[in-house]
Amino acid sequence: MPSARTQCPQCNSPDVVDLADLLYSARIDYFRCHACSGWWSLPKGADGPATSGVLSDLNVSSQDNTAV
Repeated sequence: MPSARTQCPQCNSPDVVDLADLLYSARIDYFRCHACSGWWSLPKGADGPATSGVLSDLNVSSQDNTAV
């Protein structure tokens, strides 16, 4: 099984970005996939299991929620 540090657990792309320079945690490492925009985390120093959905995709469809 490939490491979630080098392969996206959502789409299996190897285009993974380690976010250690942007998001610091003493116990968790954060990652993002360039291919599918997925985000996940791993325990420090572990190759898995990945926890997805830590940060969700912010591409939300716009809806007009104004009262008529």
